[in-house]
Amino acid sequence: MINEMQNVGFLCHYVFGNGSAQYVFLDVGNDGSVSLNRPLSFSVEKSAHVCASCNGMLLFSYNCSGDNLLSFHVFNISAHQYVSLPQLPYITPRIITHGLAFDGLHYQVVLVFSSPQGEEASTSSGSAGGHGGGGVIEMEIFSSETGKWRHHTTMIPLPPYLPKLSTPPLFSNGSIHWELGGYLLVYNIQSAHSELLQLPNHSQNWSWRSMTFGQCLWESDGRVHYCYTDYQGIQTWVLMNRQDHDYYSNNYNHDRQKFKWKLAHTVPHQILLSQNPDIFLRLGQTHHDFSEWKPYYISPYASLEDSQIMYLRLPGIFAAYNLRTGTLKEVCNYSFPNTNFYCCSFFPVVYCQKGNAEMGNIRSDGERGAVINLPVADVLLLCQNSKAKGCSSSDS
Repeated sequence: MINEMQNVGFLCHYVFGNGSAQYVFLDVGNDGSVSLNRPLSFSVEKSAHVCASCNGMLLFSYNCSGDNLLSFHVFNISAHQYVSLPQLPYITPRIITHGLAFDGLHYQVVLVFSSPQGEEASTSSGSAGGHGGGGVIEMEIFSSETGKWRHHTTMIPLPPYLPKLSTPPLFSNGSIHWELGGYLLVYNIQSAHSELLQLPNHSQNWSWRSMTFGQCLWESDGRVHYCYTDYQGIQTWVLMNRQDHDYYSNNYNHDRQKFKWKLAHTVPHQILLSQNPDIFLRLGQTHHDFSEWKPYYISPYASLEDSQIMYLRLPGIFAAYNLRTGTLKEVCNYSFPNTNFYCCSFFPVVYCQKGNAEMGNIRSDGERGAVINLPVADVLLLCQNSKAKGCSSSDS
């Protein structure tokens, strides 16, 4: 849960063509508008991948030596300090996804990877994702309490098809949640219990109508939400709890094991475009390659707690969509080379309002509600030493 001493915002990861990057923080107001948090923002000469965000902490991965061996670093947003984790070179080729859990005192980093049997099966079957098709899901878990990694085998079979995974994980109700090839992988930090739930957009038979884009997870009212774009529109589902199952069981012929989700809302593409013609007309005029609308041009990213605002990324635009009024408001824009509008990614974050002695009080720059232009000029360049390349300039 977010308390009154925390800010809600976004981390914008902007990657330049030369491999350098900016990490720009945006504070979010109650009305959905954003403002630049310059004291927290920084740039680096070599980009590091943002793996996860949780309660004021970030998990970065970095390819240290160019030999596909990843190093992992946990970064404290408010203090601008990092911890470099011990390397695990033997599992790097088999890593599927990553997760971070932080309760305010201690954190855990979870690396999800395939068993050797899964790697062999996927190689022989030619699985598109490189990991599906056999074996089980395994984990390496780092605890800040022990300072060590421990191995955990879930005995959960790998899904047969694992496309490239780009959905950030979600830590909610004591568990890390991952989108995993048509399923939701849930790992409880305290009990070490894992389960694999079928997602509402899971399809056994592929067709262009079953394709989904821009999947994301968020928590609202203590509930896990799963959102994606398909050819009809933007779909948001809620993971059902016991009360939901009891209601449907009492009123309908309900299978608790088969039906795990209920539809929260749908935003049809036709309605979105017709209610906001100016922003889409300008998008087509500015970027001629996007003048003909495609469903994969839009990606949902997050929803504000206790509000009706959902954030969407379009080519060159980050916008707040009001579900109540149907209006789309541009809050951030970014330049991109050619048609590579994926050079800018956004991650929901929370962080403390007060920084340490070096940072002073963390305040936003500029007028709230003004459109932020990326990349941002004059952002602090953090030094990259050999221990934490791409992550920070100080250790803890």
